[in-house]
Amino acid sequence: MIATTNLTNNLDSAFERRFLYKICFDKPTENTRTQIWKSMLPFLSYEEARSLAGNYNFSGGQIENIARKQTVDSILYGHHQDISSVKSYCDRETIRNSIINKIGFVN
Repeated sequence: MIATTNLTNNLDSAFERRFLYKICFDKPTENTRTQIWKSMLPFLSYEEARSLAGNYNFSGGQIENIARKQTVDSILYGHHQDISSVKSYCDRETIRNSIINKIGFVN
């Protein structure tokens, strides 16, 4: 079984020791985020992708989720795919994460 989490501090030690291997993946660098943005949303220019990578310190998974939302909304609702709509999704992702991080137990 393979499991992933970004909340390793919340794992119970009895549960955690059942995993034989634990691999830590750091967040991608700004250069790598630029490449992820370009691969996920090819309509972005290199400069737009670099701007997003510099302004939003997202994981690869977060970038992928934003790209999926952008693509699905363009298909379902005819939303135009451009940098302003992507920034809007990024801002919502940032707000959502700040709310989620306040929920639960405080260490």
